[in-house]
Amino acid sequence: MHTIIAKSETKLKKKPLDSAQLQPDEVIVVSVGKSYGVDMIEAADNGHFKVTLAANTGTFYVFSEHWDGLNVTVRLIDQGQQLITKEQAEAIFGNPIYETELQDLNACLARYEINTPVRMRHFLSQIAHESGGLRWLKELADGSDYEYRDDLGNINPGDGPKYKGAGAIQLTGRANYEGFSHAINDPQVMEGCEYVAKTYPFSSAGFWWHNNSMNTLCDSGAAVEAVTLRVNGGYNGLDDRKDYYEKASRSI
Repeated sequence: MHTIIAKSETKLKKKPLDSAQLQPDEVIVVSVGKSYGVDMIEAADNGHFKVTLAANTGTFYVFSEHWDGLNVTVRLIDQGQQLITKEQAEAIFGNPIYETELQDLNACLARYEINTPVRMRHFLSQIAHESGGLRWLKELADGSDYEYRDDLGNINPGDGPKYKGAGAIQLTGRANYEGFSHAINDPQVMEGCEYVAKTYPFSSAGFWWHNNSMNTLCDSGAAVEAVTLRVNGGYNGLDDRKDYYEKASRSI
């Protein structure tokens, strides 16, 4: 069970709508500091999150900025509904995975519907290669080469290092960080590389995967070569990616 705490006076709503559109019996006013135990947190429409309160006390919609505890590392994580276990992940990556990383990995798989064996095998094998089996979850270079790169949205001094590559498929550049921040509904993403690498090592990769229609490619029966070409723009590390795909196929 997870706990959320109201940061200001706010509402629990029965529908993901503005309060003015709801009937009085569809809204519960919540005072600042009020806390609730939560069994499940999911992304919902109109910038809301759907929260299932503990002990079967109801399902409601809330805005994340009104609450502490609505962190995506716990979102969609019901231990009985994990898409991948710690044992499976470590068998594929060949290295330990921390609990917070495993939570984000499962959140990523659920959020971006990487939820069939073939989608998971391709995604996991590609991120395994790109991250060196989880050894590199942020770019090793200092990011200075990205300074004032208009194509990346780096318009301010220091944007290059701040928004260098983060995550298993390296999210790079202010513009991409802004897009991910809006998609995940977390303004702290704009703190930069360190935050994303620590908090969203896999969700940031899933954001790229979704934006590039990778699930559709996987569903078409694409081989590792075709998926690699889309991810890499070429075939760098193809044999390694194939090896990871075989490991994923044995585990999933």
